[in-house]
Amino acid sequence: MDADAEARGLVERTRTRFPEEALTTDQWLQERGWAPDEVTFVWIEAFADRTSEAVRRHDEAVIKAHTEFMATEHRQGSESVRSLVDVAYAENLMWDLDVSDRVWAWPHIAHTVRALYEAMWGVPKNAHG
Repeated sequence: MDADAEARGLVERTRTRFPEEALTTDQWLQERGWAPDEVTFVWIEAFADRTSEAVRRHDEAVIKAHTEFMATEHRQGSESVRSLVDVAYAENLMWDLDVSDRVWAWPHIAHTVRALYEAMWGVPKNAHG
């Protein structure tokens, strides 16, 4: 399977697991002129925003569900899927949030996603978990 097909597979599995967040992600992309089915990398980046919104709301269940799903995809996926989870999801997670929100969320983020985030941005100051 080629990298594009693998990326589309990740998007489809994410859509199936999180239909409401997928709809919000599609709408967000459409508002910005993108066809959601044609921009897998950007779609995963935009899905990371759904997780960031859950962090902002302090919704522990959604944070855990999203990050555990992506952690599983990273562990079980091909190199292109692992790269997408790393670069498009983990590196974009919480990018526009206050440090206090990042610190609060840190213990609720799956360890695999935390490690990817930490490799790019470091541990949020004063975060433990």
